[in-house]
Amino acid sequence: MKMNYLIGLIGVLLSLNSCFEMNSVAIDMQKALTHVKIMPVAIIGSGPAGLMAGIYAARGGKPAYIIEGNNPGGLLMKTTDVENWPGEVSIKGPQIIEKLHAQAEHQGVRFVHDSIEAVDFSSWPYKLYTENGDEFTALSVVIATGASPRSLGVPGENDYSGVSSCAVCDGSFFKNQNVVVVGGGDSAIEEAIQLAPHASKITILVRKPQMRAAARMQERLKGYDTISVRYNVEVTKIVGDKDRRVAAVELYDHTTKETTEFPTNGVFLAIGHNPNSEVFKKAVGVDNAGYILVKDRTQETSVPGVFAAGDVQDNRYRQAGSSAGDGSNAGLDAVKFLDEHGYTPKMASKLKPRLFGDPIAESIVTKASVTTPITPQTVQGIVEITDKSSLDTLVAQAANKAVVVNFWAQECPVCKQMAPIFKMVAQEYGDRAIFATVDTDEVTQVVESLFVHKVPCILIFKEGALVARYTGGMSRKDLTLFIDKFVL
Repeated sequence: MKMNYLIGLIGVLLSLNSCFEMNSVAIDMQKALTHVKIMPVAIIGSGPAGLMAGIYAARGGKPAYIIEGNNPGGLLMKTTDVENWPGEVSIKGPQIIEKLHAQAEHQGVRFVHDSIEAVDFSSWPYKLYTENGDEFTALSVVIATGASPRSLGVPGENDYSGVSSCAVCDGSFFKNQNVVVVGGGDSAIEEAIQLAPHASKITILVRKPQMRAAARMQERLKGYDTISVRYNVEVTKIVGDKDRRVAAVELYDHTTKETTEFPTNGVFLAIGHNPNSEVFKKAVGVDNAGYILVKDRTQETSVPGVFAAGDVQDNRYRQAGSSAGDGSNAGLDAVKFLDEHGYTPKMASKLKPRLFGDPIAESIVTKASVTTPITPQTVQGIVEITDKSSLDTLVAQAANKAVVVNFWAQECPVCKQMAPIFKMVAQEYGDRAIFATVDTDEVTQVVESLFVHKVPCILIFKEGALVARYTGGMSRKDLTLFIDKFVL
């Protein structure tokens, strides 16, 4: 019996090992001398994993570059109180990112405000292609792109205003209204608590007979009379009204087997995340769920010199602290890889003139830090809307020019990520279009009149009429494509 068990166990281990096959790539450090825009350690992603990878790579004496992506700071930028971060009784998610960002800068890490659109790991040095049309040469790579909130995939989810996955961003739009939170984990409870100062009633909808949230998190719910929990119910449809706003959710009750409508003004999703690995799926090994596979107790992927850290490869723990640890390991792994393949002080000196360091890119890096405050007065050439009449006047006087308006809020992390993008795009268009911003916390009359229920929100006016609307974060490329449709 014991022998059969051991044979079976060995078979399982061998099968798991066969899932991870290291690709054969020839690495000769001399080849790097024929390339430009070189990044000795290119880190893709700027959450805790990416930032810690940068810190450890820089401390290891290797020039490290963090390509921030379209959501600098990652999911922690959408988190309020974090009570399990090392050395902190309680700290805000954005504060963690701000501190790590400052620490990385202090170590000499350089930040690039761009997003990776494609990679080529077929030969070394590796190539990284960006959304803004740039091409980088990477001697080693750390993939730390994190994960993104899942959608329900039900009818109506993308059709009505009032569906969100960020309570801290959009909660203020639901003052004295009824909302639901879909999910049964820690994030669902956190969303509900973030909504408590705004909504009059919050109902957490749990598909199973119990929540999977930690006991301590569930205990916190007892202090909120406005929050209740319904079990064994599943959202099968989102219902809207004539103004295309959420009016109800259709619920299937697994106990009674009945389907009913539950009135609500807003739907907040907290149903887990998917790894942001789409760009890398054909370049490195991934599992069936899309998580990047790493070898043994390292951060090595199936490609030599390419490492993965954080939620993009972690389908078990998915914690900010464990992501930071993964990032530290990946940074150390990248340093070791370069040391083992001839990145000596002498070679570093030869490569120095070929390192990435375009002055324009450096200017963008400075302006695009995650700590950049969203203060309209600091954005030259962008009109600050202070009341409804000022917007009406601007739209009326624009003639045939498009008026692009960015609605934002101080407590919205995605808005902070969008601010430098909006500024850069505004500068690119010059006098071909008019750009303006609206602080939704201050100019509520405009918000209500235009049915803005989620930020960031981009509205485009032309010839006196509202012609386009987009809610949610946008990359520089997507924002440009969106505006181009209305600019002569």
